[in-house]
Amino acid sequence: MRGSPLLFLRATSCSGIFFLSLFVLAFFFSGLSRAAGVDGTSPAAIPSFTFLPSWTFSGVGEPVALTPTPPAGSPASPNTTNNMLSSGIAHAGNRIFIEPLIVKDGDIDNQLTLMPAYGGMPGHSSAFTTPVMIEKRLTHHFSVRADTHYIDLWTPNRTIGGFQYFGLQGKLLLYENDPHEIFTTFILRGITPVGGTPVGQGDPFTLYSYLVFNKGLGDVPVDWIRPFAFQTDVAGIVPFGNGPMPLSDFMGTYNYGDSFRFDGAIEYSFLYLHDILGVSMPSFFAHLTPAIESRTLVNLSNNGFYGLTEGYLSYEMNYQADWYQVSLAYQQPYGADSSFIGQRYVLYTTFFYGWMLRKMGYHATPF
Repeated sequence: MRGSPLLFLRATSCSGIFFLSLFVLAFFFSGLSRAAGVDGTSPAAIPSFTFLPSWTFSGVGEPVALTPTPPAGSPASPNTTNNMLSSGIAHAGNRIFIEPLIVKDGDIDNQLTLMPAYGGMPGHSSAFTTPVMIEKRLTHHFSVRADTHYIDLWTPNRTIGGFQYFGLQGKLLLYENDPHEIFTTFILRGITPVGGTPVGQGDPFTLYSYLVFNKGLGDVPVDWIRPFAFQTDVAGIVPFGNGPMPLSDFMGTYNYGDSFRFDGAIEYSFLYLHDILGVSMPSFFAHLTPAIESRTLVNLSNNGFYGLTEGYLSYEMNYQADWYQVSLAYQQPYGADSSFIGQRYVLYTTFFYGWMLRKMGYHATPF
């Protein structure tokens, strides 16, 4: 039963293991110098060029390349790549990644992120959501983040709203290689419902573990391919309880229980084309990054939905600046969950207040 002592003990035990894991991750690496904005170890020399890096686990958690500097003679204006590299937006070398709408953000930094969004499904429902996320980098390799999520959902039959959950996560940098525009992170995340409203009802505790991989193609010797980049994550989801699924992304109301999720994005950066490759274009277009993202959720529980798959595709246009991003997306569902209704149009706005945290004495990732 949902309120049974056994279920409570199971969720409490899981929460204890989760916080212990975050503690171990946080203190396994050396601390961050607030004055310098970097940790105490000097980065290794830039490795010799090869198309693929040498994959070894002996260097996990260690920087493998110097922090990047924009190329000499870059046509970048003060409001594009130069500023964005120092603003806390995810990057590897001179590659600026978008703030993904579906894929998990693997960047480690100090920033306060607001992500208000409006979405509508013609003839069915619409919603306004406002995730609020604050992240603190403890070392070059590790950060912690707290977040919450408010939603107003309008349907033909009723209107509901409120806070959905409180989340806490730890993020660990496993590998970075600036010349090859790669970084890989591991994320451990737990959420618990808050508010007591219908949107906040769900399992007492849900544990997520992510492996995030970002790769730019700037090391490919074909200029028209170099602006492409990929962002992916693979997630394991373990809920503790039998409540309904939350409504955070219209994914439906079936509780899939233990699940496996894969998210992927392919993007083409006009910013990279303009600032790094020197292709002339109007300033507005130089800030655009078209992208396609996808999410696929596969049920692994023997609860009547085993093996069922659901998800959606997201066709996007993103406008990036040094402290905000505006994204327009058309998202189309697929899969087995009949409660996941219809296509939707979504307008996202994302604000990165890394500059606010720097004024408080904390530094964003140096470049």
